[in-house]
Amino acid sequence: MSLCHTSLHNRAVIRISGEARADFLQNLVTQNIDHCTPGTCHMAALLTPQGKLAFDFLIYAQDEAYLLECDASIVDALVKRLTLYKLRAKVEIETTALKVFAIWDPDAACADQTGFHRDPRHQALGLRGLFDTAPEFSMPLSEAANWHDFRLQLGVPEGAADMPYGKIFPLEFGLNEMAGVDFQKGCFIGQEVTSRTHRKGQLRKKLWPLAFGAAHPAIGTPIVLQNNPERQVGEIVGGAKTRALGLIREDALAEALICDGASFERTAGLFSPAA
Repeated sequence: MSLCHTSLHNRAVIRISGEARADFLQNLVTQNIDHCTPGTCHMAALLTPQGKLAFDFLIYAQDEAYLLECDASIVDALVKRLTLYKLRAKVEIETTALKVFAIWDPDAACADQTGFHRDPRHQALGLRGLFDTAPEFSMPLSEAANWHDFRLQLGVPEGAADMPYGKIFPLEFGLNEMAGVDFQKGCFIGQEVTSRTHRKGQLRKKLWPLAFGAAHPAIGTPIVLQNNPERQVGEIVGGAKTRALGLIREDALAEALICDGASFERTAGLFSPAA
């Protein structure tokens, strides 16, 4: 497969405008809004006060607004949460009809394309852009399922399907490795717990891309030791086709592991190349 494009119908876009828009987001999200200048795209998240992931999204900066690209299944919930934090801030929060497109090549880096941004989460993930109507592409169309399979191959989680909101600690899922958190920016919701975990420099569990010989096990299926199937050391948290994302304990990575009775290959991901 070579360079191709796809429409990501599972994504939605929120527009945040108004004179206080930068300060509003700066006090809430994990990304440093000062770095979000027009023409850029950055990974970010909104956490709970306990430091768990509430929402993940990409921020596109415009001259008069910020655009938040998020999982379409939670767009209303994200708007509601942002509105809750708005209070009397001079900002406007609204959903848009913008469509999300991706350009990608599993075999090579993508050259720049007009109107598109580098996906900030992984250098190999390609480009993405927001448009009112579909632009004309010079490369063939591919199914969105192929793009998601490629994303999982790289070990990049996205949205509520891979990261159940309110239940996970974002650093275990690679938020820092996806350049989604700035520990120098100052306060954000959930900062205390997240910064303390970062300072300790140790995570008990990390997210890994896994390759199975057949369809991946269902989300929630335990990952266990091959020589001791009663001991669970991880679980499947996302997947497509034969690819999956597995959250696995660091102290079990040197062991032979199985999932639903099947062996699998742990491949290079966000944290480091596979052993």
